[in-house]
Amino acid sequence: MSATTATRISPAFEDIDAVLGVIRSAGPFWPLSNYAGNDAEMAALGSRPPTFVPPWFRQDFGATGKPLVDGAEIILNNKHFIEAAHAVYGEECIVRPVNVYVNIMGPTPFPFIPHLDVPAFRGFTRADQPIWLLKLMKNADLFEQWRIRIATAVSWIYNGEGGDFYYWPNGPEGPQMVESPPFQNVSIVADNESTFHGVAPVGPADATMPDGINSHSRLVRSETGWDTVDAEGAVIASFSDEEVRITVSWKADIFTDVEELRLVESDEDALDTDMVIAIFQADLEARGVAIDLPTDPIHNEEWVALLAATYPEHPPRLG
Repeated sequence: MSATTATRISPAFEDIDAVLGVIRSAGPFWPLSNYAGNDAEMAALGSRPPTFVPPWFRQDFGATGKPLVDGAEIILNNKHFIEAAHAVYGEECIVRPVNVYVNIMGPTPFPFIPHLDVPAFRGFTRADQPIWLLKLMKNADLFEQWRIRIATAVSWIYNGEGGDFYYWPNGPEGPQMVESPPFQNVSIVADNESTFHGVAPVGPADATMPDGINSHSRLVRSETGWDTVDAEGAVIASFSDEEVRITVSWKADIFTDVEELRLVESDEDALDTDMVIAIFQADLEARGVAIDLPTDPIHNEEWVALLAATYPEHPPRLG
């Protein structure tokens, strides 16, 4: 079972004003870069660590199927998202809502480049495995029989300039789709571990970013909008409600049937580190790019670099 397309739904929420109220009463929101991999992980994925922190912030509203902030149930248990997940994966599948997070983006003169979300496999998830390894496992297309399918519903609250949502439901070589503001209580639901997606620069063309944001900064609600504050609570920058682009992301695990659900919950047929390394090593040898297996390959820079070079990600261009 795999998602073959994305579906657009409207309305995304029965009461979007109530959702906005939950978001505005939550916080603090922390820099999105805090959720990224460390420098070594980014190098394995062919990316460089950021030299600055953009005004992009996140807070988890739900995890492991439970709300983490007051009122988040109206997002986590949203019937429209569950129905849309069935539309993508099939009416007979089991949909289990798991996570909700909210991103708030201030004006930014550059895009959130097209990317795939972090995949999960039976026995191998980001709870205890490095992100770079999970991403390369997906890129290699060697572990699909163990992959846990995840439906992602993305919706937005923003009526300003820029901030368009781009996605490629038919693969990076397929047509580019776009959802543009003003967003009218809509959502795109897809397998975002397989569907590239990205965000255009937020705000007017001459938008500038505030200085001084770092990993210790946070975004909090103010009387007139949102404040970015430092570790001591001093205000670094302020944004009006009209300036910020809010993204609500909902994720649910998808199971073909009760047997697949049982496999996941029992850890039967789950991957372990030795299996993953052996599968990678066998494929490297078949490709003629074998390397002597080091004692601790996952922490061996040469072996990790070889995997990254052998199984690259090929994102599409945005715009």
